[in-house]
Amino acid sequence: MFVILHNPLSKNKKSKRTTKKVVDHFKEKGIPFRLKSLLKIKDIEYYIKHTPEDIKLLLLGGDGTINTFINKTYSLHMTHDIYVMGNGSGNDFLRTLKHEPTRYQPILKLTHNKKQRFFMNGSGIGIDGMIAHKVNQSLKRNKFNYFFNTLKGFLAFKPTYAEVTIDGELHTFKKAYMVGINNGQYFGGGMRITPDAKLSDEYMDVVVVHGMRKLKLFAVFLSVYFGFHTKLKKHVFLKKAKHVKASMFTNQVAQCDGETYPKTKTIEVENTNKLAHFKVFDWETLDKLYK
Repeated sequence: MFVILHNPLSKNKKSKRTTKKVVDHFKEKGIPFRLKSLLKIKDIEYYIKHTPEDIKLLLLGGDGTINTFINKTYSLHMTHDIYVMGNGSGNDFLRTLKHEPTRYQPILKLTHNKKQRFFMNGSGIGIDGMIAHKVNQSLKRNKFNYFFNTLKGFLAFKPTYAEVTIDGELHTFKKAYMVGINNGQYFGGGMRITPDAKLSDEYMDVVVVHGMRKLKLFAVFLSVYFGFHTKLKKHVFLKKAKHVKASMFTNQVAQCDGETYPKTKTIEVENTNKLAHFKVFDWETLDKLYK
């Protein structure tokens, strides 16, 4: 049996059609299920803890939904099979998981302004946080909207001096636009910002975009969709890491999995040594489980 956990606000209230397709498919196949809105579960940790282990969980939503789920269940020792189907505006973690379908994935921890947040896909500070903040404030969330807010971010953002300490080694950048610390390969709804990132290893991938004019920055961001930006070594710094502390010397917007935190100057990211075990869900998977 499946418990289908869905977020009715995912993809800006347009997830109902996808949820309906999933429900209709389960009914058509005669597969037992129970549909639960994540917004109506007061205590997800309690709910999961009291759900029998033989029941499979299907999480419908994007990066934000997965992020919320991880933070609300972090203290649990998860034994259920947890499947994920994209139903959000980003779905970047799922993109990497499809390329690298590992059974276990590391959970990372972001510390900002003396607060902590766990995440699965990516975090950062700088122009990426500003753009994510603008997107979150928009009435619509789609690729065009992200592209439009990216343009607005380019015009408004002022690069600043940054210090990034990677596993104890200090790196400095005079005009940094962003410092990203990622577990997955993608951010921003399909931009392949860290193409060498692997969910199966113990390392995060750090990317710093710095020292260029805004016109060139725009060209770099377009190339990110294909991973070509990694060839611009003069302006794109990449490194593997286990622990990262990044500081930008003016107030910035930090982000993890698209959730944003304004008025932040310093972030710290590390591996928690705790693992999640998400699986990609599709119709073939369902057919294999219920032949």
